[in-house]
Amino acid sequence: MLLRQLEYLLVRSRERHFARAAQACYVSQPAPSEAIRKLEEELDVPLVRRGRRY
Repeated sequence: MLLRQLEYLLVRSRERHFARAAQACYVSQPAPSEAIRKLEEELDVPLVRRGRRY
C-alpha cells in the first residue's frame, strides 16, 4: 500500500469522478484509476463502484 494510492482514493472520494480526481492531482486519468485498482487487489475489497454513469 502506497501513500499515493490512498491520496488518489481520498481525492476520488471527494470528487466522485476519476477524471476530476486526476485533474485535481495533476495526473492523467489512468493513474488514479490504476492505483486504486491495485489497492483493491491488494486489499481484496472493492473500494470504488465503477460504471458508465456519474
